[in-house]
This record gives sequence, structure tokens and C-alpha cells, in this order.
Amino acid sequence: MRPRAHVLPERRPSRVSLPMTTTAFIWDYITPYVGMRMLFILALLGDSILNIVSSGVQSYYVFLLVKFVSGVLAGGPLAMVMTYLTEFHSARYKPRFTTWAGFLFAVANMVPAVLGFTILPLDWHIDIFGRGYNSWRIYLLICSIPPVIGLMTSAMLPDSPKYLMSIGRSDVALRLLRRMYHMNTGQPLEAFPIKTLLIPQKTQLTRPVLEVSLEKMRVSLYNTKLLLSTAYLPAFCFVSFLQFGSMLGFNTMRLWVPHMFIILNNFNANNWTSDTRPTMCEMLDRRAALPGQRYLNRSNFDDACFEWTINPVIYQNSTMIASSAVVFSFLAGFIMNTKLRKQIIILTAFLISVASSFGINWAQSPPYMLTLAAAVIVTTRIAGNVVTAVNVDVIPIPLRASSTSVLATIGNIAAIVGNLIFSALLGTECIVAFTGLGCLFTGCFCLSLFFPQPVRESPKKLAQEITTKL
Repeated sequence: MRPRAHVLPERRPSRVSLPMTTTAFIWDYITPYVGMRMLFILALLGDSILNIVSSGVQSYYVFLLVKFVSGVLAGGPLAMVMTYLTEFHSARYKPRFTTWAGFLFAVANMVPAVLGFTILPLDWHIDIFGRGYNSWRIYLLICSIPPVIGLMTSAMLPDSPKYLMSIGRSDVALRLLRRMYHMNTGQPLEAFPIKTLLIPQKTQLTRPVLEVSLEKMRVSLYNTKLLLSTAYLPAFCFVSFLQFGSMLGFNTMRLWVPHMFIILNNFNANNWTSDTRPTMCEMLDRRAALPGQRYLNRSNFDDACFEWTINPVIYQNSTMIASSAVVFSFLAGFIMNTKLRKQIIILTAFLISVASSFGINWAQSPPYMLTLAAAVIVTTRIAGNVVTAVNVDVIPIPLRASSTSVLATIGNIAAIVGNLIFSALLGTECIVAFTGLGCLFTGCFCLSLFFPQPVRESPKKLAQEITTKL
């Protein structure tokens, strides 16, 4: 399967992000009755099979369909994994575990790029079950290994104590807690200080699935309604807009930089006759690309399928950008422990993003362009982390889970919207694509000057209000 013409491949990430975004919330209503562990197993089994199948399909559109369904299945484990793992940690260790788990997630984003510049340049041709696999298909096949490992790991993990208690299996939950105590302390199982677990009366009553699901939906909708009320609206709009801007910039540039620099490396410099050096948009013009020279005189030029020459340095650059985002985001997390520091960090991040977005088109060489693109990716990633921390500071505890869930959805929507709009503009009004990002970051920078104060609402009073209304 050859790379498609210019724009089509870049809509592929949204084909995976869209189902992950639109179906992630469904898993939250299924887990109380099936259990996260069982859903992990089923979803990862389907995802593993589809990833292996995608490495062998010949049709581009079948490939997109397989990836779309894979996105639906991958959205479940991705949405539930942190919740599942934190249920094995006490309140004392949950923040530390969440920090390091987020760091590992960020490191995992570096792996595809590392595999890319290691495998794709190789001239591999292998027959597997009578089907020829080149280096690109082998790369896809290797990328299907993590879901398989996740499947085997989830099959060996137990259900969480919280889930076991919710279904009335207190004896199994107690044995699991004793085992965890033994593994953590080295003490014998009998030394575990808790001898029995009592199930709350409301947990013992079996309620219809539909009734419980509707109640959870009512709670979520009511919490969202409270977030949009006068008391919480300024703070919630603040974090929502900054989340949208930072995640749109981060995911758009992260997904587009590799392909843009593939096009830059295929720029036909011999046909450039101007006295000035070409801008980035002029180098991204498909008519100036080496693979497009044979199609220039054809009437169906816009429908032509280009086969790009991929330089391994593209994936090395992607690895360096991902590494920079991981390192600087992790370091920023250690110093943003006060409101003033958070505001300084987010203002600096958006200011750098503004300058880089407006300047990237007029950078005089690909290395400078790469530096500015990397600056956008790193700073918007840092800004997104600050927004998450600010959300914890300004939103009361009873509404914090709902606010975090809404922000995650906003971030996913921003990734889809940014990817689709950027791909459309890059093929028609290239300069607008970059200046549009700069204008968005300018708005985020201006808004960051007005940090909201924490909403001074009594958590106990708020919890009572939610209980009374429902």
C-alpha cells in the first residue's frame, strides 16, 4: 500500500481519534457490570487482532476502516487504565503513582518514532503466509506487539478490591488485600490487620442495570450543569478554553510534523528560480515536490497518488521532539507548585508558541523550521499539564471528576478539529494554517493573564446539594 496523495494520509489520525473520543464515555457505564479487567481482555484481544490484520491489508480504505474499529476498542482500555490501576493504591500514593504513570505514557509516545527510523529505512522483504511484507508492513506488525503484551498482562491481573466490594464479594477482596499486604511488606498473610470487610447496605441490594446507568448519567449531567452555573462558569471556561487551545496545538503539530518534513525533503530545489529562499509553504506546495513532476501536465493532478521518498532522519527528528516534550514537561511538573509559577510557566509556554507559529513559515531552512515546530509541540504539552493542575486548584472536589472528564473530552475534540482543519488549510491556504495557530495561541496567552480564583464553595455543602437534587 503506497502513501496517498498529500492530504489523505493526514486525516488518518482523526479516523482513530474520532472513535476513541465518541465512544470512551460508553465504557464508564459498562464497567460496573462486567469489570474493568474483563473489558481490558476483550478490548485488547480485538485490538490486537485488528492491528495484526491492518499490517496485511492491501486497500487504503479497508486500512482506515480497520483502524477506525481499532480506535473504538482502544478507547476502552485507554479511558479505564488509570482508574483501574489507582484502585490498587491508597490515597497517600495515588498522586505519586499518577505522576509517574503519566511520565511512562509520554515515554511510550517515543517508541513508534524510534522504531520508525530503525526499521523503515531497511530494505526488508519477507513472505508471511504467502503474503509479501516490506519494511513498512513489518513496522505495523511490530507496533501490534504492545496490545498483545497488554492482553497477556491484563489476563494475569485480578479485579480491583473496589470492584469486588461493589459486587458483594468481600471475601475475595479481603484475600486480595492480604496478598497485596504480603507483597508490599513481606509480612505473612495472617499479619494483615483487617480481619473482615463489611459491605454497605446499598451495595448489597441488586439494582437494575438500566436504573443504575441512568442515575450515573443524571449525576454526570447535573455536575456539568453546576459547572456551567454562575459560580463555576468563569473558572470552568478558563480551563476549558486553554485545554482546547493547548491540545489542538500539541496534537496538530505532533501528528503533522513528520509528514510535513517528508514533503520538505522531497522539495525540488533545482526548479526554484527565485532569488530568495523558499518559505515553508512554498516548499510544501505539492507542485514543487519531486514525486509530482511526472503529473504536472495531467488534468487529474489533484487526484494523483504520490510515492514519497522517506528519509530516516524524519523519525530521528520525531524522536528528539518527543524526548524534549517528555523531559521538559516532567521538569516543569516539579516547579509549578505555586499559583504564580503556574501562571509564569503557562504564559511563557504560550508566548513561545505564538512566536514559533507566526515565524515557522519564514524560517530560512528546514532545521530552523524543525526547531520552531518542536517549540510549539513542547510548549503546548507543558501548557496542557499546567491546565490540568489549575483545574485541580480552582474546581471543588465534588465536581473535580466531572470537570476532568469534560476536559479530557475537550482535548480529544481539539485534536480531531485541529487535524481536520489543518489538513484542509494546508492544501489551500497554507499560510492561514500557521497564522491561525498563532492567533489561537495569542488568545490563550491573553486569557492566561487573568488566572481565576478557586471557587470558595464548601465541598460538604456541594455534596449535599448534589445528593438532594438527585
